[in-house]
Amino acid sequence: MELNFFQKFKFLLKKPKVIIVTGEGRFCAKEAIQQVLKPHFSLGKEILVLESDLKNTRDLKRYKFLINQSSLVVLVVTHVGDIPLEQDFFAAEREKMEEILSLAKILPASNYLVLNFDDETVREIGDLTNLKTLTFGFQERADLRASDIKINGGTNFKINYKGNIVPVWLERLFGKEQIYSALAGVGIGIIFDLNLVEISQALKDYKSLPGKMRMIEGINNSKILDDSEGATIFSMIESVEIIGKLQGYKRKIAVLGDVVGAGKYAIEAHETIGEKVAQNTDILFTFGARAKFIAEGAKNKGMAVDKIFQYDTIDDGKLKLKDEIKEGDLILVDGSKEMKMEEIVEQIKEGR
Repeated sequence: MELNFFQKFKFLLKKPKVIIVTGEGRFCAKEAIQQVLKPHFSLGKEILVLESDLKNTRDLKRYKFLINQSSLVVLVVTHVGDIPLEQDFFAAEREKMEEILSLAKILPASNYLVLNFDDETVREIGDLTNLKTLTFGFQERADLRASDIKINGGTNFKINYKGNIVPVWLERLFGKEQIYSALAGVGIGIIFDLNLVEISQALKDYKSLPGKMRMIEGINNSKILDDSEGATIFSMIESVEIIGKLQGYKRKIAVLGDVVGAGKYAIEAHETIGEKVAQNTDILFTFGARAKFIAEGAKNKGMAVDKIFQYDTIDDGKLKLKDEIKEGDLILVDGSKEMKMEEIVEQIKEGR
């Protein structure tokens, strides 16, 4: 939304600091950043935290005004490429970076970039500007590095920064995107002169967003690993492997929808997901035309046919899924945003 005259006048008087969060992980990263800052600053007054994909020309116009009038600007760029499971480096098409780079280039030199080091396309922004830059990631050369990752009721990892090491606990949250989001929050905390212990304490209360690899209570004393907000082939494989590692559950049920936009290798990619399902879960429900190949991959890898349930739509299979859930089960719900898998979560969560 474009600022009106009164909003611009108030902004000019206060000159707050501005944090602009962009990239594919911007929604979770914004939440983590706000969680780190809110015990110490007045958000909305001292500091504005905004997110955008920067595709909207009105957004760009607004941000250019904020940049020119604020006392400090930090541009946070999360990942733009798909996050792979088994390696800590990746890249995206440079075309996806045009608007981000354009905004970065108009920032005065006294301002900051916080960049995902593991995404090579994002990392390049630091080389193309003269801004103060702080990088985060899993690789050794990142300024802020996550290491020693362990999962059970949530995710434990260690922050490594300039020889200092501090543990972080993300309760009921899982996956690389959540770790990247937390690291973005750590980077902002450092820029705003918070110490690592203060930042780690603040992240204990980071709840993230619905549908973003967050564990919630399910019906019949079950648990749901809710990743319903969206999926790529990589992220779905990651979620399936994570459910396989979680301990203390009687059964593990994968409830998976189509991964839209998988390209010309969609069949093979969905079959690969199915192979992972067979290795990590006990029961499979699929929804959608492409997800049938997940079922095919699971069957080919040895999952029993009577443990696989295939449906075209959510309405077709939601009652069978509810009947199947027992006490002690862990249910993964995942699929592309277009599949509206959050409707399944609504059906099977506690208090429905």
